[in-house]
This record gives sequence, C-alpha cells and structure tokens, in this order.
Amino acid sequence: MSTVRVKRKWLSVIAFSLVFAALLVSIPKFSVNAASPPLSGAIFTTDITGGVVNQNQYSTKCGPSGVYLDGGPGPSAPPTAAGLPDGDYYFQVTDPSGKTLLSTDAVQFRVLTVSGGLITSASIHPTFPNTGGSGGVTVELCPFNDTPNNGGVYKAWVTPVGQFLGDPTKVDNPCGNGCFHGFVPAFSKVDNFKVKGPVVAIACMSVFKFIDANGNGIREPALGEIHYGGWGFTVTDPLGAQINGKMYTIAHLKDCFPGLFNLVPGKYTVVEDVTDGTGTYVVTANTVDDKNQSPVDTQITVTFKPNDLRHDVTFGNAPVGQ
Repeated sequence: MSTVRVKRKWLSVIAFSLVFAALLVSIPKFSVNAASPPLSGAIFTTDITGGVVNQNQYSTKCGPSGVYLDGGPGPSAPPTAAGLPDGDYYFQVTDPSGKTLLSTDAVQFRVLTVSGGLITSASIHPTFPNTGGSGGVTVELCPFNDTPNNGGVYKAWVTPVGQFLGDPTKVDNPCGNGCFHGFVPAFSKVDNFKVKGPVVAIACMSVFKFIDANGNGIREPALGEIHYGGWGFTVTDPLGAQINGKMYTIAHLKDCFPGLFNLVPGKYTVVEDVTDGTGTYVVTANTVDDKNQSPVDTQITVTFKPNDLRHDVTFGNAPVGQ
C-alpha cells in the first residue's frame, strides 16, 4: 500500500471521528443522580382543605371542589414519620398509563416548594391553607385536560426539580422509554385519582399486617393476632413510581387502603419495612387474597388483571428475642 493511500485512510478515520464527536456534543445531555435514595414522606391528592377524599374520587377537576396536592407524612403516618425533603418539585397530570400529558401549562409554572417537610408555596397555581391534613398549604392541580381513560382516572406526578429531564419552559418534554414527559418514575411519587364520570368499577388494594405471636405463619385472632397499625410500607405501580410515598398500615381496616384506589391493570410491588422500630422481626407469612405465597419475604408482587376489582395483601412478622 502506498504512503498516499495510508494517509488518505487515516484522514478518513480522523474526519469520521470528528463528525461523530460533534454529533455527541450536539445531543442534549440531562443529569440524573441514579444514586439518590427514594424520597421520604408522601405526596397525594386531596381536597382544598387537605382532608382525606373517599376513594380519591372528586366531583370536578377545578375550583373549590376540585383536586389538590398535599404533602408531608401520609394520613395514617405516626408522629415520628419523616416529611418530604425540603426543596422545589415539579408536578404534572397524565392519564393512568403516563403516555398522555394532560397538564396544559409550562413545567416552570407547575412547581411547588417544600419547607420543614410540608408544602409551603407554589409558583402560580393557587394555594390554600391545609386545615384538614398535615399543615402547610394545598396546591391546585388545574389546569389539565380531560383524561382519555374510560373510567375517568388520572395520574398526578411529583418529582424533584433536580431529577427532571427536559426544558421547564415547555409544556411537554418527550424523553424516551421509561420516562414520561420529563418525569422518571424511580424519582417520582404518583397518585391516581378519579373525577366524576362514567360509572365504571375501578380496582383497589388493601395492605394488612399482623404480629405472628407464635411464629407459625397463620393469623390467629383468638391469640390477639389482629390487623396491626403503624407499620410502614411502599407500593410501586406498573410504571415503577411509588404511589403516594411511605404509607402505614391501619389497625382493624376492612376496606381498601385509602391511598390505593383507582388502580389500573398491571403489576404492583408492595414492600414492607423490616420493623416498626419496636424490635427485630422475621417475616413468617405472605398472603394475597388469603392465599399463601412462598417463599416469604418483605416484598410481594400483585398482578391486577383487566377485570380485577380488589386484592388484599397481608404480611405476618414474628418478633425475635422478645
């Protein structure tokens, strides 16, 4: 091979490398801190006062009877529960699948501020004193379009400003698979809610806990093994986002858990805390709809099929060395 041909070959390689490097530089880069721990506290939909709304169903989207955001420890949280980390958060409303963005204003106007573990202000969305919940203020979600979901179900999202992917001056920010309009499920909290519409049955779930006094993996009410309250757990939806945030079991609960209504088909992962702070425990029972799951663990996956209306999840834990 002649010297001229060698030079031409290397010049071609160098030219290709420069073009490729220029293309890489031109691609927008977004920073996501994958090492960030899950957010403490909870964010959930509520009424204008911060009160609990039955089954997360509202009569209208906007105004005094509309849908608002509340933040802090969840409604059933013990006094020692952590609130939200201080900082700024973006929020959005989508259909339950996350594919259709329903919020209509730019992301930069959908921002709220948390201080002392509570929501204290918002950019331009109306706020009102939170007199029926954890304190701070509630933030109105409107404006957002009607959902394409036949059951009238919507999904509210909240994510830290630092984890948002895109341009906040825009309304929508397409960001590829596993990301929804700039919101990454792993860094977000979500809450499904319903606005009055067609009478369509929507699924729900309950999470129960009992202390297994004799460690046999069977709940025996005669031995005092009743539904136990105040034990922390999280539920991750089919998109990979936490519903509400940290929730806590409710003693003597018979109905679905307050924050787990309006669930759509898919897989939900329920993870319980290893302890409620009163000692060391070992898991002895996992059941779904009273059917034993094996092997037992602190995590249970529940699949909702299209016609499923309710699933009940139960964890049993025995104290160690008590």
